[in-house]
Amino acid sequence: MIISDEGLSEAASKLPFLEELEISICPISKHAVETIGRSCPLLRSFKFNLQRCKGYVCDDEAVAIAQTMPELRHLQLLGNGLTNEGLQAILDGCHHLEYLDLRQCFSVRLVGNLERRCVERMKNLRHPCDPPHDYEFSAEDLDFWFYPSD
Repeated sequence: MIISDEGLSEAASKLPFLEELEISICPISKHAVETIGRSCPLLRSFKFNLQRCKGYVCDDEAVAIAQTMPELRHLQLLGNGLTNEGLQAILDGCHHLEYLDLRQCFSVRLVGNLERRCVERMKNLRHPCDPPHDYEFSAEDLDFWFYPSD
């Protein structure tokens, strides 16, 4: 099912006690992410997966998460276009984060202080190059979403 930014924002505004949310293979804007964060202050787990095709680079959604979801404990961003700057923002804004999944976030380079910070803080850290074998959607699903046949 595909949902619009407006539909997702409207639904989130009616769910202030929401603690877990998963959005997969559904492009939404940073504004919708911000609305979710502001409307659902108890959000503890956010899965925002396979959002962009390979080569897409953008920290907008990462910054929106950092600014509006301070209570997150679990964050999965499989296939997101964030960079080290976006990851830094998340680490700075989400102080309770203990599970971080960055698989297929190929613009993130976990090195130096950033890697140390992640390793020290996270109880469970999935690196960008870790295999996504346990993820329920396949690469073919992603290819269909971004490259539909005519």
